[in-house]
Amino acid sequence: MTNAASLPAPRRLGIFAADSLLLTAALIWGVTFVAQKFATEHMGPLLFTGIRFSIGAAILLPIALPRFRRIASGRARRSALLGGCLAGCAMALGSTLQQVGMHSTSVSNAGFITGLYVIIVPMLGLFVGQRVRWNVWIGAILAVAGLFYLSLYDPSGSATGISINEGDVWVLACALAWSFHVQIIGWAAPDIDPFVISVIQFAVTGATALLASQVIAHGWPTETWGAREVFELGALQAVAWPLAFAALLSTCIAFTLQTVAQGSAPPAHAAILLSLESVFAALAEAVFLVAGWTSLGSPMTRWKLAGCALMFAGVVLSQWRIRARAVGA
Repeated sequence: MTNAASLPAPRRLGIFAADSLLLTAALIWGVTFVAQKFATEHMGPLLFTGIRFSIGAAILLPIALPRFRRIASGRARRSALLGGCLAGCAMALGSTLQQVGMHSTSVSNAGFITGLYVIIVPMLGLFVGQRVRWNVWIGAILAVAGLFYLSLYDPSGSATGISINEGDVWVLACALAWSFHVQIIGWAAPDIDPFVISVIQFAVTGATALLASQVIAHGWPTETWGAREVFELGALQAVAWPLAFAALLSTCIAFTLQTVAQGSAPPAHAAILLSLESVFAALAEAVFLVAGWTSLGSPMTRWKLAGCALMFAGVVLSQWRIRARAVGA
């Protein structure tokens, strides 16, 4: 399963340049959580996801189509279609669950809980015979402890201090879906042009979410969810800037930066830098809260800050590769 030789070999970047691109992608994805939260006030999660990824697919199509035509092997073309479709199904599920959760959780919570996919991915690898290192297990324990303080523990909320936010549960399910997406990409991407698989998965995600949104809109028009999935010009105008930000910057540009950078950056650098999207999400939330956008969430308590710190430490530790020193070094 190989691409045609006519495709030029990608030019490798220096580590600093590659890390800079990954950091930029993480920044864009972190701020995108704010855009997604704004969109929940006017549009249903399926409709927003469908329009967002359909726009992304349309933008990248002129780049990907010539590359797809240059794939000489019919088997490689079928593999690209299969890998893209499977990735698109996982992406549609993950994106929709995340957007559903954004309706009832804060930007910072969504950012940090979504980042748990970095730990869940190696756990899923156990089912296909992959070994999980000790630091991943310790990272997972830290992340679970952090999730408790971020999402469940609130001394002022109940007699026991423990409460469950429904939105956080949806976002946790989203992290699991993204973990499956990473596993699919890891299987399919090495032999497939990244722009080709991106357009296919974006198109599948957009089409699936749009179809589901209209089924719900026409099947349950009197329900709150169904009413929000109805395609209306007023709602589209109200979410114009969040939709543009998510489609152009997050879906197209940030993914392209990641694609270019990951060919040159060490895997540990990529994982840790991309996990910073959760930190950028919390910072973006804080900035907008100071500016008066109270619908994004509530100010951080010391317990939530402790939870964020534990979760971030767990994610970083899970990706840390400690090299043994050579004897006599």
